[in-house]
Amino acid sequence: MTTPQIIKDRLTEINQIIDEHPQYIPLPVIAKLLGANAEGLRRSIENGQCPFGIAWQKTIHGNRAFKIPTLTFYLWYTKGAAFQ
Repeated sequence: MTTPQIIKDRLTEINQIIDEHPQYIPLPVIAKLLGANAEGLRRSIENGQCPFGIAWQKTIHGNRAFKIPTLTFYLWYTKGAAFQ
C-alpha cells in the first residue's frame, strides 16, 4: 500500500512548521493547520480539552497566555509514530 499524496503533503507541512518553530508553535499556526478557529482553540486549551496546549492567566487583569510546545504537538498529532 502506498501513502496517499495528501498525507505526504500534510507531513511536509508539519515538518516545515516544526523547522520554523522548534520550541513552541504559535497558536494561530496550529489553528490554521487544524482548520480551527483560533479563539475556539484557546477555549479548548483553557478548558483542558486540548492535550497539547498550555494556558495561564498572564496578568491580574485577566490577560491570558498560551503555549503549544512543538514536541508535545508533534507527538499528539502523529500519535508517537516517529518513535515506533
